[in-house]
Amino acid sequence: MDFIRTEITAVDFYRDNQIADVFLLINNNRSGGGGRQYQLLFIGQQNIHAGRRDTLYVNTKQTDTDFEVRERLTRFIKLGLAPYVAKTKAGEGIEINMKTDPANFVDEEEESVDPWNYWVFNVGSNANIELEELSRQINIGGDININRITDKWKISLSGRIDERLRRTIQKVPRVDANGNPVLDESGNQIIDQVQNNFDVSEFGFSHQLVKAISPQWSYGYDIAGRQNTRFNYQFQTSFRPAVEYNFFPEAVQNSRFLRVNYGVEVRRNSYVEETISGVLDETRVLHSLRASLGLNQRWGNLEIGYRLRNYLDDFSSWSTGMNISAEVRVTGNFSFFMRVEGNYVKDQIYLASGDFTEQDILSGRVTLPSAYTVDSRFGFNYRFGSNLNNFVNRRFFGRANFVGND
Repeated sequence: MDFIRTEITAVDFYRDNQIADVFLLINNNRSGGGGRQYQLLFIGQQNIHAGRRDTLYVNTKQTDTDFEVRERLTRFIKLGLAPYVAKTKAGEGIEINMKTDPANFVDEEEESVDPWNYWVFNVGSNANIELEELSRQINIGGDININRITDKWKISLSGRIDERLRRTIQKVPRVDANGNPVLDESGNQIIDQVQNNFDVSEFGFSHQLVKAISPQWSYGYDIAGRQNTRFNYQFQTSFRPAVEYNFFPEAVQNSRFLRVNYGVEVRRNSYVEETISGVLDETRVLHSLRASLGLNQRWGNLEIGYRLRNYLDDFSSWSTGMNISAEVRVTGNFSFFMRVEGNYVKDQIYLASGDFTEQDILSGRVTLPSAYTVDSRFGFNYRFGSNLNNFVNRRFFGRANFVGND
C-alpha cells in the first residue's frame, strides 16, 4: 500500500471504504505455475461513478520478486482507474503513453511452449532451537512439493518431515525407601536432577491427481502416507478416489466457490503401541463427504467447510466437523473477524491402550480420548481518525524485533 500510494497520486485513498467514490477489491489465488492470479474489481459506489464496474486480471510468476509483483499490480490499478479519473478534473493533468514496440505485434498466432511442461518444483527446510535453564527443544523439518496444473489436469506430489526433540531436567528431592529425606553431610536434603528425553516425529507424503470432465464436474484420487507418533501411527497409508461438483464456474472462483466432494478411502494402519481395540495392524475402509463455500465480496470474506465421515465396517465409528472463518465489515471503520472449528469425534481407533505418565501427556507425545474438539479465535478492528491516508513515511521501518523482551 505504501508503494501504491506513492505511485498513484491522482486519487485520494480513504480508510473508510464506504465513503469512497470507487471501491477496489483485490482477490487472488495461486496459479498452476506457482505464481498468483489477481482479480481487480473496480466498483463505482457514488457520485458520477455510481453503478460502473470493471474487472481486470493480473498474472504473476513464481519467480517474480515482491518488487515485480507490486509494480505489475500498480500498473494495472492505474489502467483500471483511468476511466474513472478521466471524468474528474484530475484527468486534465494525466498523460498516458500508448506507444509500444512494433516487434511485440505478430500477425500470426504463436503457440506457447513451456520447456518444463508446466511442472513446478519447491524445496524447503526449517529449524528452530529453544534453550532454557532446565529444558531444550529442537525442531527440524523439511518439505518438497512438485505440481503440474493446467485447466484440465491437476497433479501434485509432496513430502514433509518434522522432528521435535525435547529434553527436560527435573529437580527431584531424594528420599529413602520409607519416604524420608536423604541428607548430605551438611544436613541438607539431596536434590537429584532427572533428565527426560522426548522425540515426537512426523513424516508424510501425498500424491493427488484430478481430471476435469466439465466446468462443474471432476474426478480423481488422493494417495497419502504418514508417520505420526503422537497419534500412535507407526505408519499409515491411504487411497481415496473421489468425485467433485462445483456449483460456480471456474471463471468466478476468485470471488466465490461452492464445492461438494465425495470419496471412498482405504487405510492401512500400523501402530506404535497396541490400540484400545487390541490391534497393531489393520486395514479399514471409510467414506467421506466434504463441502466448502468461499465468498470474497465488498462486505468482507467468508469461508465455510464441512466434513462427515464414517467407517463402512462399523457405522458407530464416525466423526463430523465444521470450520468457519470470516471477516465482516460492519461499517467503513468497524470490522469483525472470527475463526471457529469444531469436530465431534467418535472414531479415535488409533488411541493406544495402557497408562501414560504425566510427562507423556504434557509433552504432547500421546493423544487422549476426546468426544469433541473446538478451536476458536475472534476479535474486531476499529479505525478512527482522519479518513484521508495519502502520506507515506517509512522512517525507522527497519527497527529489529526480538522474540524475547525488547
